[in-house]
Amino acid sequence: KKGCLLSAPDTYMEKIAVGKGLEKNIIDLDNSVEENIELISAAKKLKPENLTACVLKRSRHDKIISSLESLNVKIKFITDGDVTGVISVADPSANVDIYLGTGGGPEGVLAAAALHCLGGQMQTRLVLNNTDEINRANALGIKDIKKKYNIDDMIKDDVIFCASGITDGEMLRGIKDIGDKFEVNSLVLHKSQNISKKVTNIIKK
Repeated sequence: KKGCLLSAPDTYMEKIAVGKGLEKNIIDLDNSVEENIELISAAKKLKPENLTACVLKRSRHDKIISSLESLNVKIKFITDGDVTGVISVADPSANVDIYLGTGGGPEGVLAAAALHCLGGQMQTRLVLNNTDEINRANALGIKDIKKKYNIDDMIKDDVIFCASGITDGEMLRGIKDIGDKFEVNSLVLHKSQNISKKVTNIIKK
């Protein structure tokens, strides 16, 4: 039941994520942006100005953005698709050190599945704005509405993640019309089989 609320279409959550190779639980939603950047900076032996944070460009993130700018952290803005933004922390070619922001619950669970396969870390917390939302959470068995969820809380067992590009993006190319066929590019991850690859399929019209 708890998983149902986390992935409900109208559910929002705070999110913070980093890639692999870092001390477990190094980041925390209860830390300030400055504290989390300081921890990542020390762990990677990099100055804040040499770090890059990925942030969904929304007015609700103005405070996060101001904090990052005050530290001279480079910011990679995305306009939508925070699943890709979260996954970018585990993609060496993306050069992203941390993801911060608030976004959709379903996207958070999908991103957690991908990071579980890629060895990254993520922490989330539900955003409940009114009594109705709190009551709904309680009815689904969530009594601690301030609970922070790590990947292990959201993804209990083995998991497969698959995403296909519709339009061109940094992670995947979009669907390409090649005459009587379509070319589709997909990212495929499987935790237990240690699979992480991009595949191209040709589909007849």
